[in-house]
Amino acid sequence: MKMDRRGEIERLLGEPVTASPPGSFLPFIRRIDTERLRASAERFGTPQYCLDLDRLRERAGLFARTMRSHLPASECFYAFKCNDLPLLVKTLKEAGFQADVAGIFELELALRLGFERILFSGPGKSADELALAARNGDRVTVIVDNMDELRLLADVAAREGAEPALRIGFRLRGIRSPRAGGNWSKFGIALDRLPGAIRVADDSPRLDWAGLHFHASWNRTPRAYEENIARIGGFLGGHIPGDRLRRMRFFDVGGGFYPEGTALLARGTDRGTVEEILAERRRLAGRPGEETGFDPDAFVMTEVAPIDEFASAIAGSVRTHIEPLAPGAAVYLEPGRFIAAHSTTILLTVTAVKPDCVIVDGGINMLGDSGPAEYAFAPIVNLSRPGDGLSRRTVCGPLCDPADLWGRIVYGGEPLAGDLLAVLHQGAYTFSTAWRFIKPIPRYVACSGGRLALARETERFDDRYAGCRF
Repeated sequence: MKMDRRGEIERLLGEPVTASPPGSFLPFIRRIDTERLRASAERFGTPQYCLDLDRLRERAGLFARTMRSHLPASECFYAFKCNDLPLLVKTLKEAGFQADVAGIFELELALRLGFERILFSGPGKSADELALAARNGDRVTVIVDNMDELRLLADVAAREGAEPALRIGFRLRGIRSPRAGGNWSKFGIALDRLPGAIRVADDSPRLDWAGLHFHASWNRTPRAYEENIARIGGFLGGHIPGDRLRRMRFFDVGGGFYPEGTALLARGTDRGTVEEILAERRRLAGRPGEETGFDPDAFVMTEVAPIDEFASAIAGSVRTHIEPLAPGAAVYLEPGRFIAAHSTTILLTVTAVKPDCVIVDGGINMLGDSGPAEYAFAPIVNLSRPGDGLSRRTVCGPLCDPADLWGRIVYGGEPLAGDLLAVLHQGAYTFSTAWRFIKPIPRYVACSGGRLALARETERFDDRYAGCRF
């Protein structure tokens, strides 16, 4: 066993971690509207999230057009959990997207904004959430996660007198994904339990089984979609009666489309983890400066297949494995990160310069669970001292937390007090998951056609402590 561990460590130490050249992010950096960002900072202050509505519409249009060029009957549902800023969501509705929600606030928001078709997903829906869905059955389709939820939903729909019968789909469990297994096993119904679930639904007069759903996250290529579609199609053909399948109205392939323009710091790789452990051992042994040839602050760009490649592969798999069984089923897609990530820039001001770092006015509570920024590299650009070169400078936030770290590399000149910094590609899983910790959740500013407007106020004292007893 000990030798096995040693062999694994030696393999990781020998694993090449090829740093991307400094110019890798320049195509994205050169798209920055520097004057608009400076104007937003001057007018509304920092820290702030700054939303480019024109860029958002561009990404949404690219995704929808590309998918429909290969899948004419496809429908796009935006995943609210990615970024639930009402103005952003409303803009995507105007662009033709429908709603994918995962909780009661998102469901209420989708209803208030007037979405005509709403998919309600999630592994632990409450009776109150299901009741709200049942009362709005003309617009809501519930994606059922498990057999207990199915039985609860049947009771709720009967009690609410759902008329017409409430549309449901089943999320399937155990589907192949780059992140399959572990905590991901909490989602969905196993394929071998699907026939029984369909029978329960068909025996419930207030429920209408209409489709299937799977989800595979963090896909850099279409392989997971192809494998999942083939596996599901093979099971359906052998276990579900043909006449029942022909009445299926949708087949939902989920989201998980990885956006381009993302990177990982070398320290966040498997080899980086081992190197950090060894560096700490060397430090404790009194030889901290020993060279290893490994640069933990180098970044590695993530290679992502073009979205057209995803669309073509998904369409081919659907035509081969699903259409012969359910010829009338529409293909549903639930993009979130691909649509929203590039839409938002975080603006920060340098408040202090120290010998080994600079302090900015916004903390990583703005990032929610999308970080830690120490490992996931997003380009930080010095808008006050622009340039194509890289400055090795650790950028820390103002929180009383040593993990409050934005990054270790800045494009442009070395940051000085008062400089305006821009953190790119922060529209996905940041605002929607922001922490309530020490500092307020900052304002969200929106820009369209050169015009700036406040989309959300900075969190106030009364917002932070609403509902508390003093």
